Amino acid sequence: MNYSRILRIIGQTLEPLRPETYEVVSYGNCYLVRCRVKEDRQGKKEKEKKVRGLAAFLRLWREQENPSIGGKPNEGTSMNVEFLYSLEELNRQDEERKGPRRDPNAMPDPYSLSNTLRAVGAFLDRKPDIKLLFASNHGQEVVILYETKGRVRHFEEYPISTIYEFWVKEYVKRKK
Repeated sequence: MNYSRILRIIGQTLEPLRPETYEVVSYGNCYLVRCRVKEDRQGKKEKEKKVRGLAAFLRLWREQENPSIGGKPNEGTSMNVEFLYSLEELNRQDEERKGPRRDPNAMPDPYSLSNTLRAVGAFLDRKPDIKLLFASNHGQEVVILYETKGRVRHFEEYPISTIYEFWVKEYVKRKK
């Protein structure tokens, strides 16, 4: 499996949760994904049910943001979630999603989580003999840590605009 496919599937799984932040960490043939999801009071139980229902769910915890700042209690809570995906699980999810997708002529959202992660994966796939160690969003940037076959680690940061431009080029190539 290539990184663009792996990261796209992870992004597709996380998109309904609309995470504020995410981290993807590679452990052998598994991927640990941590994300922070903003909650509102009304949707708290529904969102938690949705998260716990996902196959790769590992654990969930809550933390209050800025509790000392004079807001109302229990507003601004975040739900932190961890998922663990094996390559087998990712393959299974990809097969389940292979049916007809949206309108084939419609332009996909280049800023969606799945397309952003797909572009990061395609960027990594272009580099020979590397292993993804870590990918995360950091504000308006994407942070990537990878290792070469010679065990040299590279840490790179890219603005979302650069990821967007790369995604557009890849999209045009796929459509030809």
